[in-house]
Amino acid sequence: MRTVQHYGVEINGRRYNGACLDGLRDMAGSDIALDKRRLPFFADPDDITRIHFRDDERLWHTLEWEHTPGLQMPLSEEALRFARRLAAKEYTYPNDRLALALLLERWNLGLGTSLVERRMALRLAREQLKDELPNPTTTGADRLPSVAHVLSLHEQPQPPALESAVAAEAETGDDDADSLEELDEEIDFYATALKDVDDDA
Repeated sequence: MRTVQHYGVEINGRRYNGACLDGLRDMAGSDIALDKRRLPFFADPDDITRIHFRDDERLWHTLEWEHTPGLQMPLSEEALRFARRLAAKEYTYPNDRLALALLLERWNLGLGTSLVERRMALRLAREQLKDELPNPTTTGADRLPSVAHVLSLHEQPQPPALESAVAAEAETGDDDADSLEELDEEIDFYATALKDVDDDA
């Protein structure tokens, strides 16, 4: 729950804004009760570049972080915390724009020096790659003769039914299984053999 201010909404030191807040900015006035000024905003920790808000009419709106236009990619909350720590080592009063610039410069030089940096860099690269993957329909696989034939069928072929597979297995039988008659003969053999041993003793 956050209150709407004149600049937008602040979450963990990040400011978000959007046109959908225009009618709500005066909610920070003292004549409105505090419980009516607090509204729910939903954030994804794996992508803090935007948050989501549902208004009274139950319509969803998206608010962008003030530094989103310069990023052009998702950024996790973990990566921003690391960037802030990194900037604080070099500057007395760094802001988020400077922290992000330092972090991106560091990652462009390599994957980083620690496992944490590598994990964050790989996560960012994975998110970028997801956006750049080609559409499966444009890969040309549908032009292969076998694929084109299957796609042209009115009904797609179905895998064999489980019942037929079980029936086939039952028909082949088990080479190690003995019939009941053979089992009875074997029991009689051992019973007779043990009786003979007892008689000899």
